[in-house]
Amino acid sequence: MEDADKLCESLLLWLEKRKECADKLSALAQELEDLHKSSNISQVVGTATSVLSIFAAALATVFTGGLAAPLQAAAAAGSVVSITSTLVEAGVSSSTMNTATALITEDQKIGKNIQELLRGLRERCGGKQLGAHASGGSTSDTVECEVATLLMGALAGRNKIPVPLDMLRSFNRATFFHQEGGLNSADAHGLISKAVGLVVNLGKSGMIEVSKVSAKEMVKDMGSIGMRTAVKTGSRLLGMIGLDVPLYDLIVRCEEMVKGNQVTEASQFLRDSAREILEAGSKLKDQLNAMHEIIQKLLRVKKLVKDLGGYSLTMTEADQNIMNYIIATCPDSTVVSWLLQPNRQTEFLNLIRFFDEKLIGLLEDLRKPQGSHVDIVFVAHGEITDQFMPASCLVPPPIITETILYSPWNCKIDGYAAYSIAQGNIGLRNRVFHNNNNIVQFEPNPLPDCWNRMRESRLGIPMILLSPVGPEDGAWREFQALQEGHIEIDGRVIIPYIVPQASVTAYGKIPLYVFIFASWFTLMVANGTRATVHLAACLERAGSTPRPQEWRAQYAWTNDGTLMTVNVDTVNVNPVLFRAFRSMFDRNIR
Repeated sequence: MEDADKLCESLLLWLEKRKECADKLSALAQELEDLHKSSNISQVVGTATSVLSIFAAALATVFTGGLAAPLQAAAAAGSVVSITSTLVEAGVSSSTMNTATALITEDQKIGKNIQELLRGLRERCGGKQLGAHASGGSTSDTVECEVATLLMGALAGRNKIPVPLDMLRSFNRATFFHQEGGLNSADAHGLISKAVGLVVNLGKSGMIEVSKVSAKEMVKDMGSIGMRTAVKTGSRLLGMIGLDVPLYDLIVRCEEMVKGNQVTEASQFLRDSAREILEAGSKLKDQLNAMHEIIQKLLRVKKLVKDLGGYSLTMTEADQNIMNYIIATCPDSTVVSWLLQPNRQTEFLNLIRFFDEKLIGLLEDLRKPQGSHVDIVFVAHGEITDQFMPASCLVPPPIITETILYSPWNCKIDGYAAYSIAQGNIGLRNRVFHNNNNIVQFEPNPLPDCWNRMRESRLGIPMILLSPVGPEDGAWREFQALQEGHIEIDGRVIIPYIVPQASVTAYGKIPLYVFIFASWFTLMVANGTRATVHLAACLERAGSTPRPQEWRAQYAWTNDGTLMTVNVDTVNVNPVLFRAFRSMFDRNIR
């Protein structure tokens, strides 16, 4: 963020100096016209050198705030004055010369600094690894999106607006830049407009434009600041001068015109240049103001999420705005399809409430700083279906860095295995399989010498459904008692899917990818903490059609009735938590 902060400062300084330069150019144009009228330069002076002398004198006068006024008399008297070296010969002190060229020199310096900062920022953003399952789009779009995000983060920090960088990034990917997955552009833009109250228009590319300016265009425009482009009268496009023509080049071109006794054309050229500089600066200022407006609106969304309140089976207007924003910015089509089903949005908001209470509160107790990493263990009743889905759905970047599954497909786990997963000491060589159906060949063959990591998987996986632990479960009271002080083992956050007794109907079977996306959104809005997700749940097929070939291709599988356990040293366990795991999972042993 340091380079982004410096780039933000340089852009604001550049705008300030360009405004001053434009004012000086306008004043210089007026000075030339006044001199032309009073002395009839083209006839009285008679030589191009003398014309240039008066122009140089006017230039020095305007850019030094009047310090060089005596030069005009000297120039009119015939002294040879040039814009480069002979001003001193005409009587200008070296200090006055330095003052006269200070704005031009500073303009070049700031422009060069902006280019260096932007180049460095692009190189760093291009080298960022956003994960194996990062959202699609061209490399150029990905880099420009990241540059725009960091610049908006710098603007937010400058104005002390606490909007997380990940939230800015998510918004930019869904709006200004092409994002694969999720809603189509038109529908997404409409929902975002409703959610955050921005004036939204679709540009020619189909991308969102806020107040008719775009973050993507802003980054592109920044890339031309300080770059040299030839200046030719009659062929300049509106806005070219303002961004990519150094001020010195304008003066040189004007000098050539004055040298050819084209004083009137030169003064008009300066006026046009001043106008275009102001217009280009105004455009960049509008872009920065629009980015600031977006930041303010996203802060409002963050506050809406924070103020969701208790569990509910109905949707308020604020709730709908939150869901509009979530659906519009979600990069995963699978999640969006689920959210658009009837009543799913109410369920999802209750998941957000669940994670805000169980997860964010615990992270605050652990004093996890923004952007740090945490291991999260989801504990729930689980099952798999015969529907397959991309493994990438379980690793939404950049918040979720990895999701790890432990048992083979169509396999249950007992309390010992579940507790070992939660504790983080389950070993590959420590797993043991049993089968209650008296099947001889039930153990996975071959048994992978690794856990099932979703980030590395390029094959589809069975859909995993999680069911909550309700009051009818023996483990419910034990987990509820533990939840009072939150559950954490050696820095690993344990999140049992426990429903409140008064809100049992607010929860049901939830796909794991939705569960993870809800945690992703909650972490993103809260503080950007990165997380590795671990799942302590059974993965039996529960009556769905067997898919052994696909199971084996992706990882491994077991026959019906197989259970995975591990040897646990009960001396060093948390007895209350261990008992809760045994009560929840050992009901599977029949």
